[in-house]
Amino acid sequence: MRFFLIKLAGTVLWLSGTPAVAQTVLLNGNVAADTARQTFGPNRRLFRHLYVGYTAVIGPSPDGAPVRYGVSGTVLVGLRHKLRLTQSLAVGADVRYARHTYALRQTQQKVLPSAALHHRESLVWQRAESEVWLRLNAGRRGNAIGNYLDVAGWGGWVMGTAHHTDDRPGSGPARRVLTTERGLRYLNRWAYGAGARLGAGRYAVQTRYRFSDVFASNSLYPELPRWEAGLEIGLF
Repeated sequence: MRFFLIKLAGTVLWLSGTPAVAQTVLLNGNVAADTARQTFGPNRRLFRHLYVGYTAVIGPSPDGAPVRYGVSGTVLVGLRHKLRLTQSLAVGADVRYARHTYALRQTQQKVLPSAALHHRESLVWQRAESEVWLRLNAGRRGNAIGNYLDVAGWGGWVMGTAHHTDDRPGSGPARRVLTTERGLRYLNRWAYGAGARLGAGRYAVQTRYRFSDVFASNSLYPELPRWEAGLEIGLF
């Protein structure tokens, strides 16, 4: 009988100690990690992601600088940082690399950068850009990007310029002659403009308008088209 009472008392003490063990595990939880998960995410207060995009040149081009549409445009690779202010309003900033290409049609009226005709010809410049934007969100979306409209202003510095020509047949025994001129002084080193994006999740259609002139003020070249439109894909 004494042995049974001792065993019963030990069982009761063991059961009473079980909640204390469980409570100790809860007190050791990683509170900082839980807080980070609540503030960072597609529809949290903070979010950051990479993106890629392409915009094609649109709009009329002058006779002296005729553009080949479909192959003239801008490749974009960037990093976006978003700060959510409310469920329907956010602001953000981008930094990105942009490679612009204006392929030129070869016509008798062409004067950019000279009247000489080639099999293929293009002006290319690479630019480091930054952008600030305001986002309006629509609809319920949980922790997801959802549907949105961005209105943006951007500016950039031209890191490098080039004029490419392709002649076929080439002079002499060559079948093809490729030439590249770099450091073009007739192109402006700074550019700025505005844009808009209409997006759903990781995909967005965008338009960009350049306020600045492509060519330096002392240049007599006709201005190239200012409008571009294309697609952007978020990498997240």
